[in-house]
Amino acid sequence: MKIGLKSWAGTMAGAALLGAVSVVPAHAGAVAEGQYESHINSWRAGNESHRWWDNNSTSDYTGIYFSGCSADGGGGFNYAKLQLWKAVPNSPDRSKGTRTNYCGWVDYGDPDDAGSYYFALTDVSHGTFISVDYVKVAW
Repeated sequence: MKIGLKSWAGTMAGAALLGAVSVVPAHAGAVAEGQYESHINSWRAGNESHRWWDNNSTSDYTGIYFSGCSADGGGGFNYAKLQLWKAVPNSPDRSKGTRTNYCGWVDYGDPDDAGSYYFALTDVSHGTFISVDYVKVAW
């Protein structure tokens, strides 16, 4: 009888672990209002992404994901500071915050404002230029 209990307990622990591992952030799933994938080649501070339209029809966070990051400096890639902007016609664009991307996800929360958005590189940890093999923006 003890063998049966151990087997059942092992099965339950395995199921719990599988459930915990399969949990992904909402912005990483296919439920987001929109997303695009791209790459970055030799960006320096001041470079901007292409723009996307957020209808603000969901409460999803806006997130930027980097994978395969490199920098031209001797220390390699450590981080990139990214500023999210809302484009405002005939006025200065409005900042929606700056986040530090360590070659993974950064979230800006729900901008709660329909409009055209883009992100800009504001700082690099080492060197002058960064390259990123895979970029995903989801909103």
